[in-house]
This record gives sequence, C-alpha cells and structure tokens, in this order.
Amino acid sequence: MINVLNDAIAGTSSSSNGVFTKVQRADGSYQQWQMQMLFDKLDELINALRR
Repeated sequence: MINVLNDAIAGTSSSSNGVFTKVQRADGSYQQWQMQMLFDKLDELINALRR
C-alpha cells in the first residue's frame, strides 16, 4: 500500500511538464495584454496540475 502511494506521489510532478515557462521578466509598467498572458499561463498551470 505504501509503495502504491509513493508511486502516485512521485508521478504527480510530471503532470505539469507540458506547461512551458515564460521568458518575460518583471516590469513595473505591465500592459493589459501582458497581464492577460500571465493569467492565461497561470490557468494553464492550474489545469495541468488538476489532471
């Protein structure tokens, strides 16, 4: 039973492997489209982690 749980836990990190990182850096004057891109990427990550 413990091995099954350990195997399940070990596989959870791979569910976010399809989410690519952003190369854009922080800026004090974000435009609206930049903020939307950030929220879209956050949604993508959340959805990937729910799978």
